[in-house]
Amino acid sequence: QQSKTRSAVRECCIGGLAGSLACIVTNPLEVAKTRKQLQGELLPPGAYARHYGGVLSTLATIARAAIQRGLAPGMAYQVVMNGIRLGAYQLLDNSGLSRDDEGRPVAWRCVVFGAACGALGGFAASPLYLIKTRLQAQSSLAVGHQHHLRGTWHGLVSLWSQGGLLSMWKGSTVQTARVMVGSSVQLATFSVALRKLEDAGLSVSPLLMQFLASCLSALAVTSAMSPLDTLSTRIYNQPYGPDGRGLVYSGLLDALVKVVRVEGLTGLYKGAMAVFLRLGPHTVLSLVIWARLRHLLPEASPAG
Repeated sequence: QQSKTRSAVRECCIGGLAGSLACIVTNPLEVAKTRKQLQGELLPPGAYARHYGGVLSTLATIARAAIQRGLAPGMAYQVVMNGIRLGAYQLLDNSGLSRDDEGRPVAWRCVVFGAACGALGGFAASPLYLIKTRLQAQSSLAVGHQHHLRGTWHGLVSLWSQGGLLSMWKGSTVQTARVMVGSSVQLATFSVALRKLEDAGLSVSPLLMQFLASCLSALAVTSAMSPLDTLSTRIYNQPYGPDGRGLVYSGLLDALVKVVRVEGLTGLYKGAMAVFLRLGPHTVLSLVIWARLRHLLPEASPAG
Protein backbone atom coordinates (compact mmCIF):
# COMPACT_ATOMS: atom_id res chain seq x y z
CA GLN A 1 0.00 0.00 0.00
CA GLN A 2 2.85 2.38 0.88
CA SER A 3 4.55 1.61 -2.44
CA LYS A 4 1.35 2.44 -4.34
CA THR A 5 1.03 5.73 -2.46
CA ARG A 6 4.62 6.68 -3.29
CA SER A 7 4.03 5.77 -6.92
CA ALA A 8 0.88 7.93 -7.07
CA VAL A 9 2.65 10.92 -5.53
CA ARG A 10 5.62 10.52 -7.88
CA GLU A 11 3.42 10.29 -10.98
CA CYS A 12 1.51 13.42 -9.98
CA CYS A 13 4.74 15.32 -9.29
CA ILE A 14 6.21 14.30 -12.66
CA GLY A 15 3.02 15.34 -14.50
CA GLY A 16 2.85 18.69 -12.72
CA LEU A 17 6.54 19.43 -13.28
CA ALA A 18 6.30 18.62 -17.00
CA GLY A 19 3.34 20.96 -17.51
CA SER A 20 4.79 23.84 -15.49
CA LEU A 21 8.17 23.71 -17.27
CA ALA A 22 6.42 23.80 -20.65
CA CYS A 23 4.33 26.75 -19.44
CA ILE A 24 7.42 28.93 -18.94
CA VAL A 25 8.21 28.64 -22.65
CA THR A 26 4.68 28.95 -24.04
CA ASN A 27 3.13 31.54 -21.68
CA PRO A 28 3.81 34.51 -24.01
CA LEU A 29 1.74 32.74 -26.68
CA GLU A 30 -0.96 32.14 -24.06
CA VAL A 31 -1.13 35.89 -23.45
CA ALA A 32 -1.34 36.55 -27.20
CA LYS A 33 -4.02 33.89 -27.59
CA THR A 34 -6.13 35.33 -24.77
CA ARG A 35 -5.98 38.88 -26.16
CA LYS A 36 -6.91 37.76 -29.68
CA GLN A 37 -9.82 35.61 -28.44
CA LEU A 38 -11.30 38.57 -26.54
CA GLN A 39 -10.77 41.12 -29.31
CA GLY A 40 -14.10 42.12 -30.89
CA GLU A 41 -16.12 40.10 -28.38
CA LEU A 42 -19.75 39.85 -29.58
CA LEU A 43 -19.15 42.41 -32.32
CA PRO A 44 -19.57 41.63 -36.02
CA PRO A 45 -16.42 41.43 -38.13
CA GLY A 46 -15.06 44.85 -39.04
CA ALA A 47 -16.98 46.67 -36.29
CA TYR A 48 -14.10 47.01 -33.84
CA ALA A 49 -10.55 48.32 -33.66
CA ARG A 50 -7.93 45.63 -34.18
CA HIS A 51 -5.31 46.31 -31.52
CA TYR A 52 -3.87 42.85 -32.03
CA GLY A 53 -3.13 41.62 -35.55
CA GLY A 54 -1.07 38.55 -36.39
CA VAL A 55 0.67 36.45 -33.80
CA LEU A 56 4.08 38.10 -34.28
CA SER A 57 2.68 41.63 -34.12
CA THR A 58 0.66 40.70 -31.03
CA LEU A 59 3.78 39.32 -29.34
CA ALA A 60 5.62 42.53 -30.24
CA THR A 61 2.82 44.60 -28.73
CA ILE A 62 2.64 42.70 -25.45
CA ALA A 63 6.42 42.36 -25.19
CA ARG A 64 6.69 45.90 -23.86
CA ALA A 65 5.00 45.07 -20.54
CA ALA A 66 3.09 41.81 -20.52
CA ILE A 67 5.12 39.07 -22.22
CA GLN A 68 4.91 36.81 -19.16
CA ARG A 69 1.71 38.16 -17.60
CA GLY A 70 -0.19 35.49 -15.69
CA LEU A 71 2.83 33.20 -15.49
CA ALA A 72 2.47 32.45 -11.76
CA PRO A 73 -1.17 31.26 -11.89
CA GLY A 74 -0.42 29.62 -15.24
CA MET A 75 2.34 27.51 -13.76
CA ALA A 76 0.27 26.75 -10.66
CA TYR A 77 -2.57 25.68 -12.95
CA GLN A 78 -0.26 23.32 -14.83
CA VAL A 79 1.03 21.80 -11.58
CA VAL A 80 -2.49 21.04 -10.34
CA MET A 81 -4.15 20.17 -13.65
CA ASN A 82 -1.37 18.09 -15.20
CA GLY A 83 -0.32 16.67 -11.86
CA ILE A 84 -3.77 15.14 -11.54
CA ARG A 85 -4.39 14.50 -15.24
CA LEU A 86 -1.07 12.95 -16.27
CA GLY A 87 -0.50 11.35 -12.87
CA ALA A 88 -3.89 9.62 -12.80
CA TYR A 89 -3.61 8.58 -16.44
CA GLN A 90 -0.20 7.02 -15.90
CA LEU A 91 -1.42 5.12 -12.84
CA LEU A 92 -4.26 3.68 -14.93
CA ASP A 93 -1.78 2.82 -17.67
CA ASN A 94 0.57 1.19 -15.16
CA SER A 95 -2.30 -0.99 -13.97
CA GLY A 96 -2.88 -2.20 -17.54
CA LEU A 97 -6.44 -0.86 -17.76
CA SER A 98 -5.68 1.13 -20.93
CA ARG A 99 -3.99 -1.80 -22.72
CA ASP A 100 -4.95 -5.12 -24.25
CA ASP A 101 -3.66 -8.53 -23.20
CA GLU A 102 -0.49 -7.99 -25.24
CA GLY A 103 0.27 -4.68 -23.60
CA ARG A 104 -0.74 -2.51 -26.56
CA PRO A 105 -2.68 0.75 -25.94
CA VAL A 106 -6.36 0.41 -26.84
CA ALA A 107 -7.50 3.63 -28.52
CA TRP A 108 -11.01 3.82 -27.03
CA ARG A 109 -9.73 3.10 -23.54
CA CYS A 110 -7.10 5.82 -23.89
CA VAL A 111 -9.83 8.24 -25.00
CA VAL A 112 -12.10 7.37 -22.07
CA PHE A 113 -9.37 7.46 -19.43
CA GLY A 114 -7.83 10.59 -20.96
CA ALA A 115 -11.22 12.35 -20.83
CA ALA A 116 -11.91 11.27 -17.24
CA CYS A 117 -8.47 12.30 -15.98
CA GLY A 118 -8.69 15.56 -17.91
CA ALA A 119 -12.11 16.41 -16.45
CA LEU A 120 -10.83 15.77 -12.93
CA GLY A 121 -7.68 17.87 -13.40
CA GLY A 122 -9.48 20.67 -15.26
CA PHE A 123 -12.15 21.02 -12.57
CA ALA A 124 -9.67 20.98 -9.69
CA ALA A 125 -7.47 23.67 -11.28
CA SER A 126 -10.31 25.86 -12.60
CA PRO A 127 -9.83 28.79 -10.17
CA LEU A 128 -6.20 29.18 -11.24
CA TYR A 129 -7.12 29.19 -14.94
CA LEU A 130 -9.79 31.82 -14.26
CA ILE A 131 -7.28 34.14 -12.57
CA LYS A 132 -4.68 33.51 -15.28
CA THR A 133 -7.19 34.48 -17.98
CA ARG A 134 -8.24 37.68 -16.21
CA LEU A 135 -4.66 38.76 -15.58
CA GLN A 136 -3.66 38.12 -19.19
CA ALA A 137 -6.65 40.11 -20.48
CA GLN A 138 -5.59 43.22 -18.53
CA SER A 139 -3.99 45.81 -20.77
CA SER A 140 -3.92 49.49 -21.65
CA LEU A 141 -5.06 48.26 -25.08
CA ALA A 142 -8.13 46.76 -23.46
CA VAL A 143 -9.97 43.82 -24.97
CA GLY A 144 -12.80 42.23 -23.03
CA HIS A 145 -13.79 43.14 -19.49
CA GLN A 146 -11.00 44.47 -17.25
CA HIS A 147 -10.94 43.03 -13.71
CA HIS A 148 -8.01 45.15 -12.45
CA LEU A 149 -6.33 42.35 -10.48
CA ARG A 150 -2.98 43.08 -8.82
CA GLY A 151 -1.80 39.48 -8.88
CA THR A 152 -2.66 35.86 -8.18
CA TRP A 153 -3.33 36.29 -4.47
CA HIS A 154 -5.49 39.36 -5.04
CA GLY A 155 -7.42 37.36 -7.62
CA LEU A 156 -8.08 34.53 -5.18
CA VAL A 157 -9.14 36.93 -2.42
CA SER A 158 -11.45 38.79 -4.83
CA LEU A 159 -13.12 35.56 -5.89
CA TRP A 160 -13.60 34.47 -2.29
CA SER A 161 -15.12 37.83 -1.34
CA GLN A 162 -17.68 37.46 -4.12
CA GLY A 163 -19.27 34.32 -2.71
CA GLY A 164 -16.87 32.05 -0.89
CA LEU A 165 -15.79 28.65 -2.16
CA LEU A 166 -18.43 28.34 -4.88
CA SER A 167 -17.37 31.58 -6.54
CA MET A 168 -13.88 30.15 -7.00
CA TRP A 169 -15.26 27.68 -9.53
CA LYS A 170 -17.12 30.15 -11.78
CA GLY A 171 -17.03 28.87 -15.34
CA SER A 172 -15.69 25.48 -14.30
CA THR A 173 -18.16 23.65 -16.55
CA VAL A 174 -16.62 24.94 -19.76
CA GLN A 175 -13.10 24.47 -18.39
CA THR A 176 -13.87 20.87 -17.47
CA ALA A 177 -15.27 20.23 -20.96
CA ARG A 178 -12.27 21.97 -22.55
CA VAL A 179 -9.68 19.88 -20.75
CA MET A 180 -11.73 16.70 -21.08
CA VAL A 181 -11.83 17.00 -24.87
CA GLY A 182 -8.21 18.08 -25.18
CA SER A 183 -6.94 15.41 -22.80
CA SER A 184 -8.81 12.55 -24.43
CA VAL A 185 -7.46 13.48 -27.87
CA GLN A 186 -3.95 14.30 -26.64
CA LEU A 187 -3.26 11.25 -24.53
CA ALA A 188 -4.95 8.77 -26.87
CA THR A 189 -3.09 10.13 -29.90
CA PHE A 190 0.25 10.21 -28.06
CA SER A 191 -0.08 6.69 -26.60
CA VAL A 192 -1.19 5.04 -29.84
CA ALA A 193 1.23 6.99 -32.07
CA LEU A 194 4.18 6.22 -29.80
CA ARG A 195 3.37 2.51 -29.79
CA LYS A 196 3.00 2.48 -33.60
CA LEU A 197 6.39 4.17 -33.99
CA GLU A 198 7.98 1.68 -31.60
CA ASP A 199 6.42 -1.25 -33.48
CA ALA A 200 7.71 0.14 -36.79
CA GLY A 201 11.25 -0.65 -35.67
CA LEU A 202 12.67 2.72 -36.72
CA SER A 203 16.36 3.23 -36.08
CA VAL A 204 15.83 6.43 -34.09
CA SER A 205 16.26 7.37 -30.46
CA PRO A 206 13.36 7.07 -27.96
CA LEU A 207 13.49 10.85 -27.56
CA LEU A 208 12.89 11.39 -31.29
CA MET A 209 9.97 8.94 -31.27
CA GLN A 210 8.45 10.75 -28.31
CA PHE A 211 8.89 14.03 -30.17
CA LEU A 212 7.20 12.70 -33.33
CA ALA A 213 4.30 11.22 -31.35
CA SER A 214 3.92 14.54 -29.50
CA CYS A 215 3.77 16.47 -32.79
CA LEU A 216 0.93 14.28 -34.05
CA SER A 217 -0.83 14.72 -30.72
CA ALA A 218 -0.40 18.51 -30.92
CA LEU A 219 -2.10 18.70 -34.33
CA ALA A 220 -5.03 16.61 -33.12
CA VAL A 221 -5.57 18.43 -29.84
CA THR A 222 -5.40 21.90 -31.45
CA SER A 223 -8.12 20.99 -33.96
CA ALA A 224 -10.40 19.55 -31.31
CA MET A 225 -9.87 22.16 -28.60
CA SER A 226 -9.91 25.58 -30.30
CA PRO A 227 -13.67 26.39 -30.05
CA LEU A 228 -13.87 25.37 -26.39
CA ASP A 229 -10.69 27.31 -25.70
CA THR A 230 -12.25 30.50 -27.06
CA LEU A 231 -15.49 29.95 -25.14
CA SER A 232 -13.67 29.28 -21.88
CA THR A 233 -11.68 32.52 -22.26
CA ARG A 234 -14.88 34.51 -22.87
CA ILE A 235 -16.79 32.94 -19.95
CA TYR A 236 -13.93 33.28 -17.47
CA ASN A 237 -13.26 36.92 -18.33
CA GLN A 238 -16.86 38.15 -18.29
CA PRO A 239 -18.13 40.31 -15.40
CA TYR A 240 -20.40 38.70 -12.83
CA GLY A 241 -23.32 40.21 -10.93
CA PRO A 242 -23.87 40.24 -7.15
CA ASP A 243 -25.84 37.01 -7.47
CA GLY A 244 -22.81 35.27 -8.99
CA ARG A 245 -24.33 34.99 -12.45
CA GLY A 246 -22.48 35.97 -15.60
CA LEU A 247 -23.62 39.28 -17.08
CA VAL A 248 -22.76 38.27 -20.66
CA TYR A 249 -23.02 34.48 -20.82
CA SER A 250 -25.15 32.19 -18.66
CA GLY A 251 -23.15 29.11 -19.59
CA LEU A 252 -21.41 27.12 -22.30
CA LEU A 253 -24.42 26.71 -24.63
CA ASP A 254 -25.44 30.36 -24.27
CA ALA A 255 -21.89 31.49 -25.09
CA LEU A 256 -21.76 29.21 -28.13
CA VAL A 257 -25.07 30.52 -29.52
CA LYS A 258 -24.20 34.19 -28.94
CA VAL A 259 -20.73 33.97 -30.46
CA VAL A 260 -21.92 32.14 -33.58
CA ARG A 261 -24.97 34.42 -34.00
CA VAL A 262 -22.98 37.68 -33.86
CA GLU A 263 -19.45 36.74 -34.96
CA GLY A 264 -20.16 33.70 -37.11
CA LEU A 265 -18.42 30.35 -36.90
CA THR A 266 -15.09 32.09 -37.36
CA GLY A 267 -15.65 33.71 -33.97
CA LEU A 268 -15.01 30.34 -32.37
CA TYR A 269 -11.61 30.24 -34.03
CA LYS A 270 -10.40 33.72 -33.17
CA GLY A 271 -6.71 33.49 -32.46
CA ALA A 272 -6.62 29.99 -33.94
CA MET A 273 -3.03 30.43 -35.12
CA ALA A 274 -2.01 31.61 -31.66
CA VAL A 275 -3.87 28.62 -30.20
CA PHE A 276 -1.93 26.25 -32.45
CA LEU A 277 1.41 27.97 -31.88
CA ARG A 278 0.79 27.78 -28.15
CA LEU A 279 -0.83 24.33 -27.86
CA GLY A 280 1.57 22.75 -30.33
CA PRO A 281 4.83 23.54 -28.50
CA HIS A 282 3.17 23.10 -25.11
CA THR A 283 1.89 19.64 -26.03
CA VAL A 284 5.26 18.61 -27.46
CA LEU A 285 7.25 20.02 -24.54
CA SER A 286 4.99 18.71 -21.77
CA LEU A 287 4.67 15.21 -23.24
CA VAL A 288 8.37 14.88 -24.08
CA ILE A 289 9.39 16.18 -20.62
CA TRP A 290 6.81 13.86 -19.04
CA ALA A 291 8.10 10.84 -20.96
CA ARG A 292 11.76 11.71 -20.29
CA LEU A 293 11.18 12.24 -16.56
CA ARG A 294 9.47 8.87 -16.35
CA HIS A 295 12.41 7.32 -18.21
CA LEU A 296 14.88 8.93 -15.81
CA LEU A 297 12.75 7.88 -12.83
CA PRO A 298 11.75 4.29 -13.71
CA GLU A 299 10.70 3.59 -10.13
CA ALA A 300 7.73 5.87 -10.82
CA SER A 301 6.06 2.99 -12.67
CA PRO A 302 6.69 -0.20 -10.70
CA ALA A 303 5.77 -3.47 -12.36
CA GLY A 304 2.28 -4.63 -11.61
